[in-house]
Amino acid sequence: MAGRIRGFIAIGRANPLDAIERSLVDTATYLLAEDLHRSDELRRAARNNRSAVLHLLLGGHAEVARSTSEILRVPIPDGPVRAALLGVPRRYALELLEAAEEDQALRRIETVIAELRPGRIGIVLPTAEGDVRTLEAILRRVPHGRGAVTDPVEVTDLPAAWRRVRGVFEAASDQPGKLYMARDVSEAGLLRHLTGPDARAWAQAALAPLTALDKGSKVDFAQTLRAFLAHNGQADASAGSLGIHRHTLRYRMTRIADALGRDLDDPTVRAELWFALQLYPDE
Repeated sequence: MAGRIRGFIAIGRANPLDAIERSLVDTATYLLAEDLHRSDELRRAARNNRSAVLHLLLGGHAEVARSTSEILRVPIPDGPVRAALLGVPRRYALELLEAAEEDQALRRIETVIAELRPGRIGIVLPTAEGDVRTLEAILRRVPHGRGAVTDPVEVTDLPAAWRRVRGVFEAASDQPGKLYMARDVSEAGLLRHLTGPDARAWAQAALAPLTALDKGSKVDFAQTLRAFLAHNGQADASAGSLGIHRHTLRYRMTRIADALGRDLDDPTVRAELWFALQLYPDE
């Protein structure tokens, strides 16, 4: 699955296997493969269920989320919760998802975990002692992981809290292993005054060539640009935060500059693109 070895079977003996024995080995191999296939199908179904419930919660449909969770058997935490957004470069997406899904501390509580897109996962977890440390531990287990998490909020307040999380996540630096606290929107500075539909439409238009470049590509060009701008165009620091060689970074930045038709050495252009990325965090 995704180029990873899911299982293996080894048969060894001094003498060659006869026809019946080879048939038995083939049958055993087939049964093991079928078992893995069924496990993968169940895992995909469970992920789809959690994704449906998470999107309902973050969209402000708490009552519908609760009734849906009972049908899909996806437990929703009671009482105050935190919402977290964790991210990695796209090539480490599966590692991040599995690190969160398999975390023993999160498995012991009613936590909703789902992939939002490759390299981004959303988590709604109950407020408890050590909850933030658990999220920090997950980030340390994956390459170039970073995230943002809210203060405790009621489930009905999740949509507003989630907007804060996304804003903080996109505006924060790419420091690996760092988990930022998404507090009141008044701490967001200038960006809190640029949240209208016109500003978002401008950002979407400015980044449209980058969106087109990202589609169908294994390279996360948007994340590359974000890292480049966050490190003030310093090649070594930007490449290091992405886990790539500086020559690879230069190649990507050339592709980005050509797609955008902008001079990325121009400070004004950099500032505009940085604001656009903050205003349009889906990119």
